[in-house]
Amino acid sequence: MKEIRIKINTNEKVVILIEDYNIAEKYIINNQDNIEGNIYIGIIKNLVPGIKAAFVDIGKEKNAFIHFEDIEKIKENIKVNKKILVQVQKNPIKQKGAKLTTNIKLTGRQIVLMPKTDFITVSRKITDEEKKKELKNIVEKNIPKGYGAIIRTSCISVSEKEIIEDIQRLVKRWNKIKKSFEENFDLSSYLMEENNDIIKSLILGTADDNMNKIITNSDKFNSETLNFLKIYNLENKIKVEFDEDVFDKYSMQKELQQLENNKVWLKCGGYIVIDKTEALTAIDVNSGKCIGKDNLEATILKVNLEAAKEIAKQLRLRDIGGIIVIDFIDLQEDENKNRLLDCFVEETKKDRAKVQVEGFSKLNLLELTRKQIYGKE
Repeated sequence: MKEIRIKINTNEKVVILIEDYNIAEKYIINNQDNIEGNIYIGIIKNLVPGIKAAFVDIGKEKNAFIHFEDIEKIKENIKVNKKILVQVQKNPIKQKGAKLTTNIKLTGRQIVLMPKTDFITVSRKITDEEKKKELKNIVEKNIPKGYGAIIRTSCISVSEKEIIEDIQRLVKRWNKIKKSFEENFDLSSYLMEENNDIIKSLILGTADDNMNKIITNSDKFNSETLNFLKIYNLENKIKVEFDEDVFDKYSMQKELQQLENNKVWLKCGGYIVIDKTEALTAIDVNSGKCIGKDNLEATILKVNLEAAKEIAKQLRLRDIGGIIVIDFIDLQEDENKNRLLDCFVEETKKDRAKVQVEGFSKLNLLELTRKQIYGKE
């Protein structure tokens, strides 16, 4: 059972994904703070050869920046006052403007269309080699020449017809963007398409995975959601309901309050501490009240395995991105260390975000990276 619950307030939306009656993901959306994924007509304002980057006006307080190499990939000349079609790759941070790319990506239900590249790749979560080959053949046959695509995990459970319809829908969308860009002769920045809606992304990312309902406290938002579902032929698969007390269920209020703490207790009596810094996130595992009777190694393994599952869960819940370092309690036997690593890797497969586990370092710290879904940091 999966459902999305959305509480809409004056200045923000709080979005949670429920999996089997527990909160799996949570996002707080301020409509003004996220432009990642947006597509703009930008105007090159300044060239800085020393850092091989151009600064581009996209209508924001600070000019965004783009690397020369990125522009050269599409065989464009780089000069001041040139109009350029760009997508925000990273949000602005403090004194730094947004990072841009010319490699536009349009996310659909089954694929991500990449009109500026010509390679087709498959989601890492699709592990069956025969299925990979089959899906690549379908996309290659039906995508315009010179276009690229990322085949999403949802393709596993859909028909060839649905994949083709998704490709056609995205190509039509791209042609509309391209035409608008070519017909715009003003030398001023312009927002072409807003793609930073985490709610729509969440719906598309979970629609084929036992998604049952979308519940909000706004009739107006429900109408907008139904219109969105109709575009992707999902209106008969996902119910949209109104509930004034949208979070008053499944002990959600208690779970949401716990996310404010950096200390998380484990059922065995141990606990983890999550410390976020500007450079990375450090997670420490402690045995706490968990005291074994005889075998110390077995006790430590028990705490670590439970911690591994909880950490993977918390990474999703808190949408922690970037470099992450985990200090598990030291294990003496390599077999147990491998078992712990396998357990953690398996748990991260439940995450919709890209998680790259690098393994244990020489200092016995588990190192990994995670791509933040909402992209605010």
